[in-house]
Formats: sequence, structure tokens, C-alpha cells
Amino acid sequence: MNNAFELEEQKGNLFQRLDGRVKLISAVLYVAVVTTIHTWEYLVACFLLYLILLCILGFPVLNALRRIIWPVLFVGVMNAALIFINFYANQQYGRGAVLFLRALCAILVLNTAISSMTFRDLLFSMRALHVPDVLVNLVGFTVRYADILTDELSRMMIARKARGYAGGKNFWHTNAMKVIGQTVAVLFLRSFERSERVYSAMLSRGYSGDIRLVQIPEKPGKKDLLVGAAVVAVPLAFKIAELGAVSWITR
Repeated sequence: MNNAFELEEQKGNLFQRLDGRVKLISAVLYVAVVTTIHTWEYLVACFLLYLILLCILGFPVLNALRRIIWPVLFVGVMNAALIFINFYANQQYGRGAVLFLRALCAILVLNTAISSMTFRDLLFSMRALHVPDVLVNLVGFTVRYADILTDELSRMMIARKARGYAGGKNFWHTNAMKVIGQTVAVLFLRSFERSERVYSAMLSRGYSGDIRLVQIPEKPGKKDLLVGAAVVAVPLAFKIAELGAVSWITR
């Protein structure tokens, strides 16, 4: 499958070999805690300490950072607007920076947790954690259909070039906009027809919407639980410090 999950098929480092259920739970708890932190220094520390933990476990940190560039840029643009609005309104413009750092930490943790599993491991881990079948099916179909639509779009672009299409002067050129609109419309119709055929074929093969585990998953090992606890402990420690635990202890 040529998608975001292809890097992790090798499972060449310790982080990738960890139990998928532990990684999902620890990632969700990390995000739940880090989104309640209001101090930007603590958020920066959470981000850096998680990167250090990934380095210790042998995860390719540079690849992880490359994969989050586009979502981080999108969040950055949205938060930049909020910072300027608060600045001109004489409000606390640091609020936008805090929101950006929260999103940065959440994106990194979720991306590394999910991308460190094969697609099959992700679905089975979600099923083993008793995630509703509707959500598991939604994730599975979304990834599979994304590949199908990408292949369909590439074939349409090759056919378009074979017919002599050279493109417009820029994206906003009238000809280019017209062709892009037609391509999107045709892709929508083709994807709808193909999804109907795929779903009918699945029903004819006995698909009923249930996801069955091939085997009962083993219990997570001590190493899995230790790493999962370390991931959650990073933001939890800073949240406790933010609540004043350090000053209370040193009194």
C-alpha cells in the first residue's frame, strides 16, 4: 500500500516494535494532557523531551518532522492570524503561540504513533481497544479509497497530457481553472461509481461490517508499558508543575 504507512513495514527500531494499543492509548492521553497546559515554556519542553525520547528509542526523528511540515504550516497560518488580531486588539497575543505549540505537540505525537504501525496493526489495535466498528471501518475505507482515488487521478492526468493538454500560464488562468473543475467533477463521478462496485463486491464475499481479530492479541510487555508511561509522564509532570506543585513542595 503506497501511503503514509509504508515506512513502518520494516519495524526496524524499538518504538515501531512496541504494542500498538499502548502507543494509541499513550498518544491520546498525551494529547489530552498537553492541550490543558497554558505555559508556552512547558509546551516547548514537552515537544523537545518527546523528540529526545524518540531518539533514544531509535525512531527516525527527521522523517517524522518532514511528515508534519504541511499540517504544522496550516496550523501556523491560522494561529498567525489569531496572534495579529489579539495584538491589534491589545489582548494577550501569547495565546496564539500557546495554541500553536499545543497543536504542534499533538500533531507530532499522533503522527509518530500512527506512522509507527502497519495499517493492519492500526486497525487491529483499534478493534482490540473496543473502538466502535463504525469508526474502525471509516478509517480503513478512508485510507484504502485514498489510494484508489490517487491512482484514478494519476491515470486521468496521463490521459489529459496524451490529448495535448499543456496547462495554463498559472493556477488562476481561465483555461486551467476550467480543466481543474472538470477533473474534479469527473473524479467525483468515477469515485462514486467505483465505490459502489467495490462495496457490492464486498457484500457478495460476505462482508457484514464486522471486524474479526485473526488471533487474540498478546498482553503488552513491561517494556511497552514503561515507554507508554514515559510518554504520558512528560506532559503530566509539566501540568502538575503548572498547577503549583513545585512551589508547594519547596515551601
